[in-house]
Amino acid sequence: MRPRFHYAPRANWLSDPNGLVHHAGEWRMAYQYNPLGEEWGHMAWGHAVSPDLVNWTELPPALAEEHGVMIFSGSAVIDRDNSAGFGREAIVAIYTGADTVAGRQTQCLAASTDNGRTWHKYPGNPVLDEGLADFRDPSVFWHEATRRWIMTVVRSTENRAALYASNDLRQWALLGTIDSDGAPGHVWECPLLIELPVEDRATTRWLFKVDVFAGAPGSGALYRTGQFDGTRFVADGPWQVVDHGRDFYAAIAWITPRDHAGRPAWIGWMGNHAVQAQLPLQGWRGAMSVPRRMSLVASGAGYRLRQTIEPAQVAAFAPARALVLGPVPVDLGPGLLTGLTGDLTLEDDQGRRVEVMRAKDRVVVIRRDPVTPALAAKAEAGVASAAALTVLIDHGSIEVLADDGLVVITLQHRLAGATWRAGADRAMSVDYCASA
Repeated sequence: MRPRFHYAPRANWLSDPNGLVHHAGEWRMAYQYNPLGEEWGHMAWGHAVSPDLVNWTELPPALAEEHGVMIFSGSAVIDRDNSAGFGREAIVAIYTGADTVAGRQTQCLAASTDNGRTWHKYPGNPVLDEGLADFRDPSVFWHEATRRWIMTVVRSTENRAALYASNDLRQWALLGTIDSDGAPGHVWECPLLIELPVEDRATTRWLFKVDVFAGAPGSGALYRTGQFDGTRFVADGPWQVVDHGRDFYAAIAWITPRDHAGRPAWIGWMGNHAVQAQLPLQGWRGAMSVPRRMSLVASGAGYRLRQTIEPAQVAAFAPARALVLGPVPVDLGPGLLTGLTGDLTLEDDQGRRVEVMRAKDRVVVIRRDPVTPALAAKAEAGVASAAALTVLIDHGSIEVLADDGLVVITLQHRLAGATWRAGADRAMSVDYCASA
């Protein structure tokens, strides 16, 4: 069944979110998309808009493969001062052109002057070509202090990110690199460099996030905090895990607007290249996480990322009601569970199970699937407190938040049916908000 409150395309393959901007009252999201089928290939930018980060309308693809050049991941900006020459307030997409004939990846531009309804590729593409086969996923933002555009882009097989600067989005000068510095795994993708508020302090820190294709813990997304002066990123802490599940990848952010606490929203692909191709065909493949607000929390001598469910999404659920879980299963459908203090089991009629187990200092989520054995998985994370868990359960996914969002575990699942049997290791009362 299709998700109730997560974005998924009507048909075909979806993966990395791309080109996130807010403009003219719309939250805009592009994403990696195959317009020709349910499996990876022929990458284009799918396209959707929302007034509130909850209700999404799918639009025709924004950018399509041409002449053997696929449209890989990237970002978008609002060019308020017409620095690139496409027009004031133009939406400018900065993406990787993956030339399947030449075996080269370059950075390219496309622009829209009608609020994203039509797009035109820049005739002078590429705007950045280092002659590399694995050079992708540009993340671009305006740096007010230096009055210029900054790009973070990965040299994937080197496990490093390169920083560039530009005054016009067309000509780019290399500033330096962000090196792996002991980061686990190999093949970097989808970088993000973003300034975040530090809770309870009138200050900010920068966060650098990168996704690691293989060999990294959790979903592969790693981050570290530090300072950025417009030229150089200096880390001030160790590498940490964004999400301890298997299925939160390629997350990027809407840099603006931010909420009253200065928190931006970001969103990730709930998928995993290691198993995605083995999923049963159903006409569409892939969904996004719910948007999450980002902030940093001072912890000892460093900082940790807190992820909070987008408040508009919480408000969209039905009013909370008390639900008693216990050894005798009850029917449960998609929605939000809060106040979970014990173990939770969800099961369908075909033997698929998702188990959330709570110990004093660990949270464990197990996915069992006799129909698709490749989906069998166990994810776990250490927690600092015995605080209750928050669980988002939908058709196709489960997102578990512990330690008030300092620990997150995201997993796909294939539980069948409109509802599932929900049980607990002991009688407990939780708050349940059904998907409206």
